[in-house]
Amino acid sequence: MILSVVLALAGSLFYGVSDFFGGLSTRRLQVVPATTIIHVFATVSLLIAMLFVTVSFEPGAILWGGIAGVAAIVGLLTFYAALADGPMSLVAPLIAVVGAVVPVAFAVVSGERLPVLAWVAIVLAIVSALLVSVTRSDAAARVRPRTVVVGVVSGIGLGTALIALDQAPESAGLATAVVEIAVGLAAMLVLLALTRLSTPIRRFFAQFDHQPEGGAVVSVSRARMFAAAGGVLVGASNAFVLFALQAGSLAVVSVLVSLYPLATIVLARVTLHEKVSRVQLLGMALALIASVMLALS
Repeated sequence: MILSVVLALAGSLFYGVSDFFGGLSTRRLQVVPATTIIHVFATVSLLIAMLFVTVSFEPGAILWGGIAGVAAIVGLLTFYAALADGPMSLVAPLIAVVGAVVPVAFAVVSGERLPVLAWVAIVLAIVSALLVSVTRSDAAARVRPRTVVVGVVSGIGLGTALIALDQAPESAGLATAVVEIAVGLAAMLVLLALTRLSTPIRRFFAQFDHQPEGGAVVSVSRARMFAAAGGVLVGASNAFVLFALQAGSLAVVSVLVSLYPLATIVLARVTLHEKVSRVQLLGMALALIASVMLALS
């Protein structure tokens, strides 16, 4: 359990940092090109990692890696759609919690057995993910039913990707993560081509592009560098999460991965001087307690 917790936290940390870099890149680049760059470098990083770890492209790895790749892309694109369509302070916690609850529910249904302390820690981690993801809103925010549906779909997609990775054979090693990210890259290249060739599709994805008040905060070249760095970290995160699933519990790994906003928030606080609310600080404390409880269990 300790090894699984450490690997899952490492995956969560890397994913949170990559999310920060990805967010900076999308402030200057469009969402589809930025996401494509991220997938290119994630694929390259995993291909390099293949030289140092076990890799076996057996049928189970290809099947479940492909399913994970499709589910992850669906979750990612609907994630952007939900954030563009509704208040982030309410949508982000919804996606984070659904993305953690889906694998936990699957683990319960499939008969996964854990100590009572571990289940208490899992509930605590889900609550902490909810608190960490909440941001302050100056005005009363309302979420449209459409936004809720899209957010739930995003959480289900991201949670399903974790379930698929967990189903892959351990003997495949890193191969499942390589297939997952390669499928995601193929999907993004297709979307990138469609946005170039079709005006309606380009306009559809343009509504997910975000420019902060006062204009872009980084140059195009720096935005591409941030996307590339985010991609390398995504590849590393996928590897850590896969190895964590192979070493331990789906329920434990899924809730620890859902704590990735911690790294994003800390980086935003240090580099962009964004404020951290008391609710988020409480969530961080609960996340730390939950991680210790999972390790002790």
